Amino acid sequence: MHLNHTDLLWDAQMSLNATIVHCRFGGKRCDAVGGRPSFDPTAAFTMMYTEHGLCYSFNTDGALNMTRTGALYGLSLRLHVAQDDYFQTQDVAGFKVLLHNSYEPPMVEEYGFALRPGSETYVRIRLSKFKDVNRPLGYCDPSLEAQQQYVGGYTISKCVMQFRANNTIAKCGCRAFYMEGTARVCNLYEEWSCVDQLLEDIALGVLEIQGVKITDPDCPPPCTYTSYSYTISQSEYPSISVRDEVVKAVNGAKGSKDGEEWDIQRIRDNYMKVHIYFEELSTLEMERHPSYLISNLIGDVGGQLGLLLGMNICSLVQFSDYLLRFSFYRGILRVWDHWRGN
Repeated sequence: MHLNHTDLLWDAQMSLNATIVHCRFGGKRCDAVGGRPSFDPTAAFTMMYTEHGLCYSFNTDGALNMTRTGALYGLSLRLHVAQDDYFQTQDVAGFKVLLHNSYEPPMVEEYGFALRPGSETYVRIRLSKFKDVNRPLGYCDPSLEAQQQYVGGYTISKCVMQFRANNTIAKCGCRAFYMEGTARVCNLYEEWSCVDQLLEDIALGVLEIQGVKITDPDCPPPCTYTSYSYTISQSEYPSISVRDEVVKAVNGAKGSKDGEEWDIQRIRDNYMKVHIYFEELSTLEMERHPSYLISNLIGDVGGQLGLLLGMNICSLVQFSDYLLRFSFYRGILRVWDHWRGN
């Protein structure tokens, strides 16, 4: 029996219940948000597999909405890093966070940002909507929206993940643990010997399958999509003025379990706070129009032809007038010379 990456992550996962020490959303505790009768900070989170490993997603179905701005009414978490449980191969500590639409696959490795322990982080979000107004002449392809492999609508991230999954199945005979599909999940040896090398070849643009070079995926932007931009600011946690109270609280809740006292440095190495909220409730809407249409081309060509033809007619009239005048005066001079000679 060969273990796959899913089995390994499931056995080695950190307890979410111990990781999320405190959770608030919309000014309420997460148990009230999830409708649970007792406090459970993990009630609003869903487990999912990504290329970065086992992750947890908040508001996966997109049912929760922020109705007010500011850190008090967004998502606030106090997290336990648990560095004592890290493997010796782990050279960084903290969490990685990704803001994305609920219908998009979470590409944490590419687009996530890091949170470090011993800090309180404020993440201010702004929402932007983009629309390709002139579809027949724009950059998007409206036919992609109806294709069956893009469940819930086409996005660039879905297109990229589908490209990776198709090539992984074609070359390795299986799919990575975080890829969608009906093919079997690769075991650890197949991931190490085939999948990792394939993904590296895709990144470098040198992928070949059965001697055929695979080009980069053609993933045009969708005709309508939303994007989240964010600004991050950080401060030290906890501050000097409350460190004694924090040390006392942590030791009262955790120190008694492992039989040793936690000092302020150990707490800063293992705890952090993060607030994710909207900076404003307004949405920036951007419409993309082609800068040069066929009508512009016809107008420019017609104008140039009209100008050119008009110049040619004027030149012909002027040249004809010059010939007539020259011939007339030349004739008069010859008559005059002939008359004087006689």
